Amino acid sequence: MSEAMYRLDPDLPPTPEELQNRPLTPAEQISLRRQVTHQFRGGVTPYLSSLIKSSEAVRKQFVPDYLEGLTFGRAAPFEEGKENNGIYGLERVYADRAVLTPYFDCAAYCRYCFKKTRTLAGDGRVMTENDIQRALAFIAADRRLDTVLITGGDPLARPAMLEGILDGVSRIEHVTKIRIGTRHILFDPAQVTDALCSLLARYNGVSVTDRWRGRSVSVGVSLNHPDELTPEVVAALQRIMRAGISIRGQVVLLKGINDDAGTLGELLNRFVMLAIVPYYLFHCMDVLGTYHFRTSVQKGADILAALAARSGVYAPTYVYVTPVGKHRVGPGTSFDYRTIDGRRYIRAVSPYQAADFLAFSGRDRLPPLHERGPDGRIVSHYLDGNDDAVA
Repeated sequence: MSEAMYRLDPDLPPTPEELQNRPLTPAEQISLRRQVTHQFRGGVTPYLSSLIKSSEAVRKQFVPDYLEGLTFGRAAPFEEGKENNGIYGLERVYADRAVLTPYFDCAAYCRYCFKKTRTLAGDGRVMTENDIQRALAFIAADRRLDTVLITGGDPLARPAMLEGILDGVSRIEHVTKIRIGTRHILFDPAQVTDALCSLLARYNGVSVTDRWRGRSVSVGVSLNHPDELTPEVVAALQRIMRAGISIRGQVVLLKGINDDAGTLGELLNRFVMLAIVPYYLFHCMDVLGTYHFRTSVQKGADILAALAARSGVYAPTYVYVTPVGKHRVGPGTSFDYRTIDGRRYIRAVSPYQAADFLAFSGRDRLPPLHERGPDGRIVSHYLDGNDDAVA
């Protein structure tokens, strides 16, 4: 059941547990930080640079930290963007949804990114025209695929490429929902022009006469802290909405940044005030270099419980993600903890059938730490975080 994600080697950087016994000296921290910046690129836009100077919460998300160099985490905690059925940039783990990842580049680099070993490692590969056409043919051949998520990297960073993909997807009659995942609005809000919003609106065609026809385009924007809702970002979001595009807010739970009811409650309150639908609260994945960002899963549930007395529109769906898909954490969830290789995992029966996952993904076996349960559903083991401070 164990997987090769933690290595014990004297030549490797220390583990988080070793730091509890002997914190690194300043010189060791500098050395480790250099290793981090050598392995994973960093970068921010001019707009984001100004925000970093005024917000510690934003700074922590983008400035490399020596803690990223600890021996912790997996290179690929989720297989988003990997080849599916031999088609680069196509991912499918659900019956009704296909994911297109045209490229892995962004205008700025979040240190907790779950695609870190591609995006921050400088994976320059891009879907070719042949890749795109094969992916579109795959989607067109299965009428169950009524939703297409275009993600990245960041789709809004290359509007011309996005337009070509939207053209192709919109010609598939049974695709009725197109979703665009982005954080670029925070990186460069000025790039969200009226022309770009008009481009998105061109593919938004809900029918008023036939409820089963038409197509909706929505934007899922990732924002993690109230400081990110600057006047420029809000103006960009409003331009999208004025074009008739709905926006859903997605948040990653991050230790020391938004892991308290006051901060998260303020962010969700601003979402609702701005007509952004609170959609997902993601538990931070166990990708390389994220130990210091990850709370326990229980911490997120406790925060939402503390906010439960407020209006129901405040409540996003809280999830943690494994390679087989999202696991929803509802109110009052009781976790089944298991110890594997000395670390705490959450064992849970997923809503997903093993046979379906294998068929959809084109794989011949389940991912590590996953097994087929008696009823055919996938049983997963997810590495929990902790709420201890790391220094």
